[in-house]
Amino acid sequence: MGRNKRLSAEERKKSIKEAAARVFVAKGFAHTTMEDLIRESGLSKGGFYHYYKSTTDVIYDMMLDGIAYRNTVIKSSLPLGKTAETDFIAEELTKKVSDTTILSSVYVEFLLAKKRNAKLEEIYGQLERITIDSFEAMDVNLPELKVPAERTEFLGFFINSMILGVNILSGSKTVHEHHDLIRTMFRMILLQ
Repeated sequence: MGRNKRLSAEERKKSIKEAAARVFVAKGFAHTTMEDLIRESGLSKGGFYHYYKSTTDVIYDMMLDGIAYRNTVIKSSLPLGKTAETDFIAEELTKKVSDTTILSSVYVEFLLAKKRNAKLEEIYGQLERITIDSFEAMDVNLPELKVPAERTEFLGFFINSMILGVNILSGSKTVHEHHDLIRTMFRMILLQ
């Protein structure tokens, strides 16, 4: 892509996030500076800052993209006119934890960085709420499954542990080999 190519605001932000994904995954979020992102994007400082003021702003938008991506995957898997049932949700969660897209890798960097970054911890809470709200909008309603709040918290912990295991411990093959077992575990968490 040429440095001077005129893109719409949406296309430019997408281009910036693609560049940021490469840097976040290579360096880790905590070690990435705005200068790194500007350099990778090929934009001028002013051009970059027009869209994003901080690395946190960039990763927040990327996390929203991840939620939208997962929602698209779920919607495309859900038969028309059907609401999500326990087995469907368990299967989709199993797919989620074994996903190895660039957004998944960025999410891992986000999880690793939030331990030492209060702003990311705050954003994590916002993202949890957005995820639950988006599930409700798709008729993927965990409260209707009678999943109590502490179980929902455990579900989030289990999902994130699996994602970290797949990405950090190179557990993708293991997760794929035990797909049915993991789906059963999700089903048990949802139904308890």
